[in-house]
Amino acid sequence: MKTLQTELVEKDLSRPRTGEVEQKSIRTRGSRKERLTSRDWAEIMGTNRPTYGRKKGGAYRQR
Repeated sequence: MKTLQTELVEKDLSRPRTGEVEQKSIRTRGSRKERLTSRDWAEIMGTNRPTYGRKKGGAYRQR
């Protein structure tokens, strides 16, 4: 069984792949490490958001 890539090359629908991968000429910048405070993490996780639950009668109410 042949791979899809080899079949495409045989039917001249694609160029044969070379062993080398083309490298981009763009430099990659160093990743910036963002320092988050504990308050920022609490905001991301949603710990200071209002919570709702069903109470008597089935209605959603703020706890």
